[in-house]
Amino acid sequence: MQINNKIIISCGIISSFVSHNIFAEANPISPVNKLTAFTNAELIMAPGKRLTNATLLVENNRIKAIIEKGDIPAAALKVDLSGYTIYPGFIDPFTDYGIEFEYPKLGLTRPVYDIKRIGGNAENGAIHAEKEWFNYVYPNKERARDWINNGFTSVQSSKLDGIFRGTGVSLSLADKTANEVIYRARSQPFMAFDKGTSEQDYPNSLMGSIALIRQTFADANWYNQNKHKSVNSSANAQIEFNIAFERLDNLAEKQIVFETKNLNDLLRAANLLKEHQQPANLLASGQEYARINELKALNYPLILPLNYPQAPDVGTDDADREVSLAELRQWERAPTNPAAVANAGIPFAFTQFGIKTEAFWPRLRQAIAQGLSEDNALAALTTQAAEMAGTADFAGKLAPGYMADFVITKGNIFKDGQIYSVWLQGEEQSIRSLPQAKLLGDYQLTLNNLTLDLSLEKTGKAGKTTFQGQLSSGEKSIALTNLKLENDGRVSFNADLSDAGIHGISRFTLWLAKDGIQGRMVDAQSRSINVAGIAIASSPKTEQEGTPKTDAAPTLVSQLTYPNVAYGLSEAPKAEKLHIKNATLWTSDKQGILEHADLLMANGRIEKIGQQLSTPSGYQVLDATGKHLTAGIVDEHSHIAINGGTNEGTDAVTSEVRIGDVINPEDISIYRALAGGVTSAQLLHGSANPIGGQSQLIKMKWGESAEQLKFANAPASIKFALGENVKQSNWGEKFVQRFPQTRMGVKALFEETFDAAIAYEKGLKDYDDLRSSEKKKTIAPRPSYRLQAVAEVLKQQRDVHIHSYVQSEILMFLRLAEAYHFKVQTFTHVLEGYKVASELAAHGAGASTFADWWAYKFEVYDAIPQNACLMQKQGVLTSINSDDYEMQRRLNQEAAKSMMYCDMSKEDAWNMVTINPAKQLRVDEYVGSLTPGKMADIVLWNAEPLSIYAKVTQAWVEGKRYFDRDQDQLAQQQVVAERAALIQKILSSDDNAKAGEKVTPLNEPQWHCDTHYQAWGQHHQGAK
Repeated sequence: MQINNKIIISCGIISSFVSHNIFAEANPISPVNKLTAFTNAELIMAPGKRLTNATLLVENNRIKAIIEKGDIPAAALKVDLSGYTIYPGFIDPFTDYGIEFEYPKLGLTRPVYDIKRIGGNAENGAIHAEKEWFNYVYPNKERARDWINNGFTSVQSSKLDGIFRGTGVSLSLADKTANEVIYRARSQPFMAFDKGTSEQDYPNSLMGSIALIRQTFADANWYNQNKHKSVNSSANAQIEFNIAFERLDNLAEKQIVFETKNLNDLLRAANLLKEHQQPANLLASGQEYARINELKALNYPLILPLNYPQAPDVGTDDADREVSLAELRQWERAPTNPAAVANAGIPFAFTQFGIKTEAFWPRLRQAIAQGLSEDNALAALTTQAAEMAGTADFAGKLAPGYMADFVITKGNIFKDGQIYSVWLQGEEQSIRSLPQAKLLGDYQLTLNNLTLDLSLEKTGKAGKTTFQGQLSSGEKSIALTNLKLENDGRVSFNADLSDAGIHGISRFTLWLAKDGIQGRMVDAQSRSINVAGIAIASSPKTEQEGTPKTDAAPTLVSQLTYPNVAYGLSEAPKAEKLHIKNATLWTSDKQGILEHADLLMANGRIEKIGQQLSTPSGYQVLDATGKHLTAGIVDEHSHIAINGGTNEGTDAVTSEVRIGDVINPEDISIYRALAGGVTSAQLLHGSANPIGGQSQLIKMKWGESAEQLKFANAPASIKFALGENVKQSNWGEKFVQRFPQTRMGVKALFEETFDAAIAYEKGLKDYDDLRSSEKKKTIAPRPSYRLQAVAEVLKQQRDVHIHSYVQSEILMFLRLAEAYHFKVQTFTHVLEGYKVASELAAHGAGASTFADWWAYKFEVYDAIPQNACLMQKQGVLTSINSDDYEMQRRLNQEAAKSMMYCDMSKEDAWNMVTINPAKQLRVDEYVGSLTPGKMADIVLWNAEPLSIYAKVTQAWVEGKRYFDRDQDQLAQQQVVAERAALIQKILSSDDNAKAGEKVTPLNEPQWHCDTHYQAWGQHHQGAK
């Protein structure tokens, strides 16, 4: 229908008309020119930039012009979009759409230590950096609808499998050949910590994945700097071809897309990439609001999923006991996350990853109700997403020269507007017919002398919609049958108008007119009668899409704490200026135990101890009459506060892995350790291999970040191990391949590894000694973080803490260390240490043991509870450790046991958990005693600390009060009240508010030395 040279027809009709190829049966010499003008629309050209009553001129698959007040080319097909809005097409930067590929599966149940290498690939089965996913693009029309229905016009895709996943591809969602839809063949590299379907054992832990990434970055850099050199060095033969390393060249020029699964992993990825100065975009988890300042400081753009969790099951008191406060908080606060990220100034884009298609817009509107601005939301769907996908020069905006990828909506899409049409490369994918939409409403029909009211409306969800309508004559309603709204803008139906004086079934056909609708009615006698209809503007009909209307942001009843779990702190404590008066001071120093004494602390340090000290100006006073003040307990051997496994038990030597990479600052064990008087602990790798991972000494700074927990200036250390665990004695019959399998093999492995580290160091030195001209043509030694850590041991730059039990192995390693000229810092466990105490003392090794664990496995049958006393009497620096999250909370009592078993003095007993472990860890200049100048890591007890009745009343770390028993009592009440409020909010919420993604909590065990844990879903590793 043509009115004043304007064509008002279905966009679907336009698409089929203008895209018809007259050379369909032959190869065209040139494409048919298509010029379409979308007139009278509101154009949202980019965030913050819009025009009203403007024209979008599209030529073929590109935007030709934006016409605000100008002439429209006469040749253009005109589509009147009065009352409609055009947005740039949305872009999803994290998908696996269009990638048709599966890695082969071996299906083995035994460990796989080496993979079969094919075609120059990497040595590890989780490295697929050589993959360029444009080679595997296979457009899928049905799957594309998952994005198109929400207004997405292009995506960035990769196979989401492995650690180094290959190079992604940006592609259109158009239903065309792969060649036609590829926008950027090589967009960005994809990565993750999860090794995916790789059946190679290494890595089986989170820290192993991080170590592999670090080593692969170093390997790729070395490879690409040396691959063209012709002269072999003493450390290297000719470089083998490695296509994975080839593809990792010039990574600094690319933005890695890094998938993470939780907030801690997001921060780990950011820190790891920052270490290598590597640009990246990080897939977030939806919890970023909880640590937003840390993320802001790291300054990485985020890809935000709208994966709001479903309401936890709190329907019964039995069920709610299984739900943590953190889960309840996340349910309430997840919709606030996008606004928190935006308010922090962190660039971000949205993705549909991990949610159902129909959930996307309701959840995005929830985020807007919680404070996210519409411009920020639009940027996250367009300009920022285009930057991440590498398509910002031709997608993400309505601008001349950009792809004709756009979305037509009725109303504001960020409120209650609906998508009617999505255009991909200048061709329409109809979601809802625009003429159909225009037909909806109320009309007054006139036919002959009869007046009828007509109401038309649409119900149901997009893609599953139905139409309803009725005629009325006065107060009488007349049902419509065979109602159809056609894409060409016509509506037809049948009605029995007997009540209106027209007998029989009449058939109506109506279509849009300038001020309403018009058409004809055919009565029972087949007579055609003209019908005119005027729109009744006072009662318009709107579509009901089955999605909840978004109200104003509800009031939050949850707290935001640091960490955001039960007993988290509302704010970080500050260093106190404090005068503790009239306490009993257990100095762990030459002064011994001082009665009725005072301590002054300020600026995180102990300033003075003594009796009847004056209170300096500006100091608070704490009356400690009847209480006991000690240095904080130091635990030499702990496995708390670790994510993703305490063992990388796949290889016999894993010295490249670092516990410091996987600290979990949200572990409630930190808070509970403070409540037991522990202020420092060495977090150790387990005992699954002779040479394990690098250790990390932490302070119990509850509420601080993982990096802030690390003990500054602590010497580097590493966990070695002897005994049953390292030779896989109790792992099961599948684990008999890895060398060593015997105790003598363990010794041989140490020698082999030490010799390799010496050779590695020599290779580095030989290369450094070359003249610069020689270095240009000589292959540099290949970097090895594994051998580097071992070389640091041999150079006495990294302390060894070695898991041990029986005397023969203790002596073996002592002699081996002396043969290689390094000192063993501490034998840990060392339950037969009493048999070789004089040898330990002569070497200068410390011994950190259990108070009275024995006979729990074969190699500890000779353990005795007098072990600590006997070693101490022989001059061995002796401490008591926990190796257990629960025992750590009562190390004061463990120390006291030696008083019972062998009459150790209480000063010596207390030293075994304070100054002695501090010396073993070589941090005694900072902590371990109440000595002026040392850090104010101190604990106040309500009774003598070696008593089973003693409780910690306050604990300070570096002068900051991280635990206070009175505050703890208040916190317990607050937790109960907050849980109750959140449970009530869930119970009173409707189904829409409760809906969300099913959450599988991170279910990690409490770690021990021998915990075998497969972080990545492969289940053949180790025995529980």
